[in-house]
Amino acid sequence: MTEKFAIVIAFTALLIYLAYRSYRRVNSYQDFNLAGRKTGFAALVATLGAAEFNTATLIGGASVAYLYGTVGLWYTSFIFVFVFSIYAWTVAKPYRRLEISTIAEFFERRFHGRLAETTRALASLVTLTFTWIAPATYLAGLSVVASVLLGVDPLTTVIVITSVCLVLALAGGFMTAISFDVVAYVMILVFVPVLFFVGYFNSGGFGELSGVFDPRYLSFEPIWDLEDYGFAAILTWCFQNIMLYVAAPWYGQRIFSARNERVAYRAMLVNTALIVVLYGLVALTTMFSRVLMPDLDKPEEALPRLVLEYTPPIIQGLLLVTLLLVGISTMVAIWNSAVSIVVNDLIKRYLFRERSDRFYVLSSRLVFLALGVSTLVFALSFVGNILLVLTYVSVFTALLAFPILAGLYWKRFTTLAALSSLSAGVVYVVVALLGDFPYHLVSPVGIAVSAVVGIAATVFGRRQPIDPKVEEFFATAHGRKEEHDHAYV
Repeated sequence: MTEKFAIVIAFTALLIYLAYRSYRRVNSYQDFNLAGRKTGFAALVATLGAAEFNTATLIGGASVAYLYGTVGLWYTSFIFVFVFSIYAWTVAKPYRRLEISTIAEFFERRFHGRLAETTRALASLVTLTFTWIAPATYLAGLSVVASVLLGVDPLTTVIVITSVCLVLALAGGFMTAISFDVVAYVMILVFVPVLFFVGYFNSGGFGELSGVFDPRYLSFEPIWDLEDYGFAAILTWCFQNIMLYVAAPWYGQRIFSARNERVAYRAMLVNTALIVVLYGLVALTTMFSRVLMPDLDKPEEALPRLVLEYTPPIIQGLLLVTLLLVGISTMVAIWNSAVSIVVNDLIKRYLFRERSDRFYVLSSRLVFLALGVSTLVFALSFVGNILLVLTYVSVFTALLAFPILAGLYWKRFTTLAALSSLSAGVVYVVVALLGDFPYHLVSPVGIAVSAVVGIAATVFGRRQPIDPKVEEFFATAHGRKEEHDHAYV
């Protein structure tokens, strides 16, 4: 136990140093908010990967693999082939070309007229729902890790981690987040394969899985009759994540910070491959853990218990730090995107316009404090239901995807259509959640309602000439800005 605490303290010291270095490098609000839009390829791959590789999916998804074998591979690994490759092909380059700071700013640049401000405000509120609540799910995952590997109770864990993360995040904002992500991702790339080999060799390999899993849980054929994780739920989860990530403010913030559009696109493609492999290794490791520990009362403890019982203290300490860094880096990442939304979309736009950079950096730090308190309160209620909570809080953000994609690729998609589309989807999802609809009838139907309403509002609305501002938006988003400017000379 002493070795583990010593390693945790050593890495905490490293994080403090990185936060201090980030603090010294912050010279403007754009540095604090977007790392000066200078994030290079390697750093962007690391921050994209670390932002996704989180303890909510890691611990929650691992529990699915422990219970249902290859169902967990579908749920936590294979879906990301579609999620991130579609992101790369559809929005990575346009987002960077537009030089926006938040998803709501996309709506501001694309949609105009008397309903534009209402549309932008609704987009801000929708993106804020996920970013304000999601960090608590990652903190709940961290509490599971710490309780198993360090014997620390969940309340102490969430208080200590929240306090430490707040102090560190306050220093350099997004620059701190990227520094943490790089360290976390290096640890992930090293120790996830180590964890896989620990499970593989101690369990006896793939041949032993048939002794603890029903044959259908070792096949990749779709299983439709599981209550929470049947193939309908997997397809729903995949579709929802595709839509979610198109509108994800924490991923958007990273793409917005890229050095250029080429870096944004290539980093996302590389991230796609690495995330699928890494999550696949984690799911397989958890399946091996069931061979070793077939009767766990809490499947969410499978991964940390494998570390505790089958690795020497030094490796335990390093794996512990890896798991902690995974959760901390993602939590800080989502915090940063929430703070960015509040400051850019609310404070700068409606409350305190045209103030100094120093004022907005101070405002960001105050929002961080408020966010930390709420994260602490929410986290203690999520333990035991981490993945389901994360699933449901992501539903609203996914509703932004259709207006974004239609706005990017359909010039005649109007402001009224965007507002109607988003409003109809939000109303349906609220009704569905309050009515306790089955999961597969919440997000997909909500997005379908959003799409149908948006398309109808465009097709049957009054046809008008394309606004020159829309033409300029398309020229910028799709890399034809010079041609557009020349046409108007």
